[in-house]
Amino acid sequence: MNSKERMEAARAVYAAERMLHRHCVARFTSESPGARRSPALTFPQVNMIMTIRAQGGMTVTRLAEELRVKAPAVSAMVDRLAEMGVLTRTANPEDRREVIIRVSDRHEAWVAELERRKLQTFAELVDRVGDECARAWAEVALRIQEALREEGAGAEKRRTTGTRGARPAKGGTV
Repeated sequence: MNSKERMEAARAVYAAERMLHRHCVARFTSESPGARRSPALTFPQVNMIMTIRAQGGMTVTRLAEELRVKAPAVSAMVDRLAEMGVLTRTANPEDRREVIIRVSDRHEAWVAELERRKLQTFAELVDRVGDECARAWAEVALRIQEALREEGAGAEKRRTTGTRGARPAKGGTV
C-alpha cells in the first residue's frame, strides 16, 4: 500500500469510527420504553464504567493505564461517579493502601442493560453489512486489538525499564 492509499484507508477507518461513535451515543442516550432511567452520564463516564465492569473492579492506577489518561483525571471522575452512587470503593484485601473501584450493586442492572443495548446495536450493524463483510470487520477488529495490546505492552516495558525504544523514521517502520 503506498502512502496515498494508506492515508485514504486511515481516513475511511477514522470516518467510520466517528460515525459509529455518534450512532452509539444517539442509541445510548435515548431511553427505550420501560428501561430503567439512567443517571445523567457523559460518554467518557460510560466508557469508564464499562471498563471497570469488564474487569470486575480495578484500582485507579490500573484504570488510568487502561483508559490511557492520568490518574488524577480518573480519580476526579471516579469521585463524581461514586458521589452519584454509580461506583463503589472498597479496600483491596491484598493491599490496604489500594482501593478497588467497582460498579455499585444499585447500578449493576442498568450497566448490564446498557451493555446489552450496545451489543444489540453492533449485532444490528453486523446484520446490515452482511456475513462476509462482518467476518472481515471482525478480523480487522481483532488485528487492531492485537496491535494496540502489543503497543500497550511495549509502552509498559519502556515505562518499567526506563527505555524509549526504537522510533521509526518518518513514514517508515521499526
